[in-house]
Amino acid sequence: MDAETGWVTLRDRLDYELMRRFTLTILARDGGGEETTGRLRINVMDVNDNAPIFQKEAYTGSLMENEQAPQQVVRARATDEDSPPNNILTYSIIYASQFRSYFSITVVEGYAVITVNRPLDYEQVPAGLIFLTLLAIDRGNPSLNSTVPVTIELFDQNDNPPEFSLPSYIVNIPENIVAGATVLFVNATDLDASREFGQASLIYSLQGSSQFRLNTRSGEITTTALLDREMKSEYILIIRAVDGGVGPQQKIGIATVNITILDINDNAPMWRDEPYQANVVEMSPIDTDVITILAVDPDYGDNGTVVYSINPENPFYTINRNTGKIRTSGAVLDRESQNARSAQLMRTIIVSAIDRGTPPLRSSASATVYVNLLDLNDNDPAFLNLPFVAEVPEGLPIGSSVFRVQVQDPDEGDNGAVTMALQMGMPRLDFRLNITTGILVSTAVLDREQIGQYYLRIVAYDAGQFPRTSTSTLTITVLDMNDETPTFFPSVYNVSLDESVPRDYVLVRLNCIDNDTGLNAELSYFITGGNQDGKFSVGFRTGVVRTVVGLDRETQGSYSLVIEAIDNGPAGGRRTGTATVYVEVLDVNDNRPIFLQNSYETSVLENISRGTSILQVHMHIFTIHCSI
Repeated sequence: MDAETGWVTLRDRLDYELMRRFTLTILARDGGGEETTGRLRINVMDVNDNAPIFQKEAYTGSLMENEQAPQQVVRARATDEDSPPNNILTYSIIYASQFRSYFSITVVEGYAVITVNRPLDYEQVPAGLIFLTLLAIDRGNPSLNSTVPVTIELFDQNDNPPEFSLPSYIVNIPENIVAGATVLFVNATDLDASREFGQASLIYSLQGSSQFRLNTRSGEITTTALLDREMKSEYILIIRAVDGGVGPQQKIGIATVNITILDINDNAPMWRDEPYQANVVEMSPIDTDVITILAVDPDYGDNGTVVYSINPENPFYTINRNTGKIRTSGAVLDRESQNARSAQLMRTIIVSAIDRGTPPLRSSASATVYVNLLDLNDNDPAFLNLPFVAEVPEGLPIGSSVFRVQVQDPDEGDNGAVTMALQMGMPRLDFRLNITTGILVSTAVLDREQIGQYYLRIVAYDAGQFPRTSTSTLTITVLDMNDETPTFFPSVYNVSLDESVPRDYVLVRLNCIDNDTGLNAELSYFITGGNQDGKFSVGFRTGVVRTVVGLDRETQGSYSLVIEAIDNGPAGGRRTGTATVYVEVLDVNDNRPIFLQNSYETSVLENISRGTSILQVHMHIFTIHCSI
C-alpha cells in the first residue's frame, strides 16, 4: 500500500484456488497521531489457470475376452480447482491402440466410465493389452485439459484349439536310419495368446508305434530303434497337441504322420518251396513247360526284383530270367541215356537268383530242381548177351537148361516189361523158351551127329500201349560127346598087287569116318592082325597102308590084315573101329616053271568033249591045268 496515496497494489501472484478472498484492514494515521481503521475486501476472480487433474496417474481395467457387451471396464475421475464453468470437465478417448470404436465414455456421478460395447477377441489384441488415452478438458476459455493412460487388460479364454501346420504329414525315411535320428518336427499353433492356454502351454503326444518318440515340447519325432522296411514299410502316427485348459476346457489338435520307409538293398533273394520237383515226359519238344520257380526278395523296386539263371549251364533247359519259368531247350531228353553227365543234367537243374539292387545281392544258396523224366516207350527191348551163341553138349536129357536169354528195356513200367517168344527154329525146334525168365530148355535129346547147330529166332516185345519189339538169332552149337565109333567105308578091302611092287608101295587108303568132332573124331590107325612078318604098315594118322619090304608071291600069295582105327576121345572112353584088308599078291614071271615029274600020261575017250579036263600037272610054285 502506498502510504501517501493509499493505492493498494498487487505484490505477488494471486491464486484463486488458494485464496479466493482477501480481507485487508487499513489503518490511517494522521500527523496528530490519530488513527482509524477500515476494511478492504478483495475478491479474487477465477481465471482458468488449472488444468484438470486425474485422481490417478494411470488407470487399468480388465475384461474377459468374448464377454458380452456392454461391460464397464474403467472408472476414471479428474478434478479441476478452477471454479465453474472452468472446472466443468468433459471426457473423451483421444487414443486407442486398437478397437477404438469398441469403447465409449459415459459420465456417472462425476466419473468417466469407459465401456466396451462389443466383445473383444484376445487373440486380436497383442499381449492382451489395449492402451487408451483418456482426455479431460474443462470449459474454460481457453480451455485446459489433461490426459491419463488407461490400460485395459484382456484375459484369455481357451476358445481356440491347437492346430497343426498340416493336417497330415508325409515323410520318407531310409530303412537304415539310425536309432534316435530325427524324422520330423511337427508344429501346432494355438491362437490363444496367453501363456496359460496358448502356444507356450502346448504339450505333444504320439500314438501308433513304439518305433518312434515325440518330444512333448519341441514336437521332434525321432526313431527309438532300427527300422526294417521288410517288416513294416509304412507307419501311420497320430499326434496330439493339448493346451493348458483343464477338464472340459482343454482343447486338442490332432494330425497324422504318414511315414514311408524307403528301401535299401539289405535282403538277398530267398527261395520258396525249395527243393523243387518237376515231371517232364522224355523226348518233350522245345519250349515245353517244366516248372516255375520263385525266389522272394522282400526289398522294394529293383532291390526286390529277382533275376534267375541256370548255373552251371544246362543244355537241356532254359529259364525266363524274369519269371523263373523253366522250359525245355530242344535238346533231346532221353530218360535212358547212358551218358552219366547228360543223365545228371537232365534230372538236376541248378538255379541261382540275384536281385537288381546296387550292389546286387545273390541268394545264399542255389535252388535245385529235381526233374522226374516220365517214360515214353521209345526204346526197343535190347538183348544183353549178344551175340547169342550157346554151346551145349549132346546127349543132354530133355528139359535141360540150355541158355538164358537176357533182355532189357530201359523204359519204365509196362513200357519196360519185356516178354520173350521163340519164333522159329532151324533146322527144327527142339527147344522151349520161358517167356519171362528167358531160360531155354531142350525138348529133345540133342545129337550133334544129327544136328550140330541150331538157329533159333527169338522175339522180345514190351507191354507198352504201342509195343516195341526186337528180334535176334540164337546160335546153338551142339558140342560133341565121344558117342560115335569110327566106321570104315568099306569095312573090307580087297587089294591085288604084283609081287614086284617096290618097298613103301601104297596098297590102299583106308576111309574111316568118326561122326564125332574134334579129338573125338581124331583117329589113329594100327594093324592089329595079319601082319606077323611086318611086311605092311599103316599111316598112324593117314590110314594109308604101305608095303614095308618086297613081296614074294611064291613065299606068300595073300594076306588078311586087320586094321583098327582108334579115336582120340577121353581116356577110358575111346572107341575103336575095325576093317579088314585082303591082299592078293599077283605073280610076276620071275621063276622058270619046274615040273614035279619028268613025264605024265593020261587016257581020254575019243568022243570027249572040248574043254574037258584030262590031266593036272604040277610044277613048282604053281599048278598048270591042261584042258582039251
